[in-house]
Amino acid sequence: MEATTIAWVLPHEGHDDEAAIAALRAQGLRVVACASGAALPAEAGVRVLRAELFGDARRLRREYLLDARPTLIVVATAEQEAATLEFLKARDDVVRGLQPLELLLLRLARLLKHAGGEARLHSLQFSDELTGLANRKRWQALLAQELAEPAGAECRAVVLFDLDHFKQINDRFGHQTGDQVLRESAALLLETLAPGDRLARWGGEEFAALLARYDRATVVADVQRMLQRLAGHVFLAPAAAGSGFERLVNRFDDTAPAPLDGEPMQRMAVSASAGLAFVGERSTFADLMSQADVALYEAKGRGRNRLVSYESLQESSGGEDRDLYVRHFENVTRVLTERMTTLVTNMGRSLVEAARREANQDALTQLHNRRYFDARLAREVETARKHGRALAIALIDLDHFHDVNASYGYPSGDQALRRFAEIARHGVRLTDWLARYGGEEFCLVMPDTDLATAARVAERLRAQVEAAEIHSVDRRRVALTASIGVAALAPQDDTLGLVQRASDAVLAAKQAGRNRLHVAAAAGPAE
Repeated sequence: MEATTIAWVLPHEGHDDEAAIAALRAQGLRVVACASGAALPAEAGVRVLRAELFGDARRLRREYLLDARPTLIVVATAEQEAATLEFLKARDDVVRGLQPLELLLLRLARLLKHAGGEARLHSLQFSDELTGLANRKRWQALLAQELAEPAGAECRAVVLFDLDHFKQINDRFGHQTGDQVLRESAALLLETLAPGDRLARWGGEEFAALLARYDRATVVADVQRMLQRLAGHVFLAPAAAGSGFERLVNRFDDTAPAPLDGEPMQRMAVSASAGLAFVGERSTFADLMSQADVALYEAKGRGRNRLVSYESLQESSGGEDRDLYVRHFENVTRVLTERMTTLVTNMGRSLVEAARREANQDALTQLHNRRYFDARLAREVETARKHGRALAIALIDLDHFHDVNASYGYPSGDQALRRFAEIARHGVRLTDWLARYGGEEFCLVMPDTDLATAARVAERLRAQVEAAEIHSVDRRRVALTASIGVAALAPQDDTLGLVQRASDAVLAAKQAGRNRLHVAAAAGPAE
């Protein structure tokens, strides 16, 4: 069997299953112990779950649904094996016990071999690949079978759950986060079900459930508890920088950076609306699903994150089904209109923001451009004057930059400019901002900063540029230094005068030998 990484999932941190893991490692396999609910290593090709360690079958099933990679479940008894086979996807496998080792190895090899083959394709006909629940086709068969059996004294109901504003999750955080929300939601709903209840993924962000309880009040109370469980769960999503609609912009800008592994996470609130229809003596599949859908859209129309039963709607309408379906049409229209309005608004906002950013950003270095610099520096000067605050700037000129282009070529020159911009962005304070003034000239603007502090910040940046590893396209080292002129806003300065004094300081630094800092003298009194 080829060497691969196996994720060995333990129910909690600190649990010791080293004896079982060591046997596999002795066969040349890389086995990584992972805590339940934690993200598994990306390189793990197979996941192993030991049923006896999880104790409760429902907890095991929840863990099973949280990840989509090929899984081997190790059981200790025939009862555990039977319970596992009720939810196990056809592409996955189960083995009774860890011995003999040869059997365990063969099961793992089978998973790797058949994960993408006919067994997986077959499982897609009956189960939802993302959540592991019954799919739409299987749900129809299950519900039809349930309706054909006598209900007895139980009260049965069909419930449709719809995750609220789910499209915004995909647009804001990406489909990978949306898929994880669906998997976690499926696991949370499963946790609240009673033995014998049925749950399926009806489609998109909708789930369908069949519940059997003592009476109608218990059904309603349990569905409310399921909604509260979803709303109270902490979902995590990548912390989006800047605009909340950046991922929507990325659809149109394929140069936008992708989210990185390990990026900061933020808490995300997810709720659901539910529509409920009780099963009657002559209920059909079509009737129940239609009634639950009518109730679901009524719940969404009332503000979402709530439950509405079809029977309560009938009572409020005097039993007129025609009025109910007119109301349903209005609710559907309202929800679709809201979705389109939100989509168009967000898309327009994102495109306007992207256009504004492009107009004010230097395409090569991704710093602010000259247009932005002129406009914002004028505002900074005005603010400093109005509130009596300090303001300093540092004009930076890269030394002998024409020689870089001549010796290494213009593509290497562009690469050196981008590298400088990267160094400068990471070397200045959060309160400061940078702009490309022109060619190889840049300006660092430092609000609320006196001349001495500005000189220290600029000197640190000069030293970082001198020490940086900068290479040409063909990997030759490019020696890059900078001459910097620093000036502070004086009472007599206007915007042009401040920049001129910083420019004069740069010339003085160059005349003194380059790769150095020169601080401009204070402006003289106005005549």
